[in-house]
Amino acid sequence: MKKAWLISSVVVIAALAGGYWKITSGQQIDHRLPVINAAIGTIEKQALAVGQIVPVHSVAIKSQIEGIVGRIYHQEGEQVTAGTELIKITPNPTPQALTDASTALMQSEASLESARQTLANLQSLVDQKIIPPNYSEYVDARSTVKSRLADVRQKQQNLDLIKSGEASVGDSRLTSTIVAPVDGTILNLKVDVGEPIISTASSQAATEMMTIANMKSMIFKGTVSEHDAARLKPGMAVTLTLAPFPEQIVTGVLSKVAVQSAKLNGTATDSRFDNGFEVEVDQIHFPADISLRSGFSATARIILEKADQVVTIPERALSFSGDQPQVLIPNADGITSTPRDVTLGLSDGIQVEVVSGLAEGESVVDNSQMGGIDVP
Repeated sequence: MKKAWLISSVVVIAALAGGYWKITSGQQIDHRLPVINAAIGTIEKQALAVGQIVPVHSVAIKSQIEGIVGRIYHQEGEQVTAGTELIKITPNPTPQALTDASTALMQSEASLESARQTLANLQSLVDQKIIPPNYSEYVDARSTVKSRLADVRQKQQNLDLIKSGEASVGDSRLTSTIVAPVDGTILNLKVDVGEPIISTASSQAATEMMTIANMKSMIFKGTVSEHDAARLKPGMAVTLTLAPFPEQIVTGVLSKVAVQSAKLNGTATDSRFDNGFEVEVDQIHFPADISLRSGFSATARIILEKADQVVTIPERALSFSGDQPQVLIPNADGITSTPRDVTLGLSDGIQVEVVSGLAEGESVVDNSQMGGIDVP
């Protein structure tokens, strides 16, 4: 029994060994070197800026009088023209302010009445030819009446503004209704009916009620690293990619490079650039089918250097002997290679220009695919 079991085991082992030998003998290990062909291409050195698409000019709407929001005539997104009524402010004076204004008016009226009486007395003397018309007290009295009259009008206008928000000054009409100073689109509305408003005349920061901007005139505002900023100058060509429309490539022109970093200016918003510099791009040609909104994120690529129709290879194909760049040229057997010195030009971090030492179509060893292969 043991003998039969031993014979069976030997047969199985022999069969397995024969199968393994047959399989492995049928495989051939390919030791040929992986190669890349040098090709004609374009290399661009670019600076990258990240930022947003915003209007060239935007106007913050604030009130010159304090009160509460009485009525809102237009909402976010609506188009308005200069002079269009936007918000009605209803004055909400304190009892003390109202009392002070009323008292000031009464005191001014009393002073006017006294000045008029003095002038009337002097006028009677002039009519009786007791004093001449150029008598100094008479001249001063006439001047005082005019001054007191102007003061009464000013106090009356002040009281009218406090009570109703409306007053007349000469041919002008003062109103508490805020109108649009420019043509544009209402970007945001920051108040609601019934909210209190702090005026621009207050010692506190005035309430910003809404913002208006011309959405037909848009620019890109972003930030670049200090290394890129050192090589930028206005007039450079720019390509923009908008986050909501990644398939659309938009062109523009670099119009501004900050002379001081955003960090020092206190306007740094992008932590990726610790010492970033602000840039602006205008003359942007947006496709007609794009619906623009203020604040769209965008990436700007600014061409610093460009090499057209040059011999290029991937940087991964390079090797170095000290500081000398080299490529490995495969020999005729396809298994061994020979190093060759090359002179490099512009690089974009992926492809590199070969100025000399390599011609179009020549093959070089792809070092990234070498694995554990030993290249002589």
